[in-house]
Amino acid sequence: MTEKPEFYTSDLTEDRLQTISSKLLDVLDEAHSFSESPNATAWFRGTANYGLPQGMLILMHEDDNYPWLTLANQTMDYTARIGKTLVQFVVDDPISPRKSHRLKRNSVERFQISFDLEDHSNDVPLIWRFYLNPMSNGVDYSPAISLLGFDSNENAMCHWAYESVITGPVINNIPESIEIDEPVLTVRKRKEQKNQSNE
Repeated sequence: MTEKPEFYTSDLTEDRLQTISSKLLDVLDEAHSFSESPNATAWFRGTANYGLPQGMLILMHEDDNYPWLTLANQTMDYTARIGKTLVQFVVDDPISPRKSHRLKRNSVERFQISFDLEDHSNDVPLIWRFYLNPMSNGVDYSPAISLLGFDSNENAMCHWAYESVITGPVINNIPESIEIDEPVLTVRKRKEQKNQSNE
């Protein structure tokens, strides 16, 4: 089991990762809902899971409630800065990725990493990716969010997965118990039973 992201960088706190992941799940649900429309084209279905999270991050960037999140760029390889740590967002399966090119660093990351390499240890991830996986079971809609940290050779060093937890009260509607009269039992005599079996 790997260390939590916060072990490597104090910017990636559990609270921040939970906040972002919860919002990402909401927009994946929204994209899935829109994609079920008869008006949804294949192009829309292919881009909604990518475009809606980008819009969510733009809104978070503009919201004063999230001073720790800014957008470093708004291009197709959009990158957020969580504290000072750069993270790209990828729609893919982190276990068996189809988009391995998304581990390549973009211009924002290359510029940042040029400074980090001076103090870099091979034991610290330099590349961070949030993976949005709409079909984590490989068959139907089953969204999962995870964050992976990679070293400079693109080897995974840290894996954090979001698990949504129900925090509200759990209410069980237990019916009231009722009294049931005990049945009256009688003992039948053997002779009566024998006569009845011969009839």
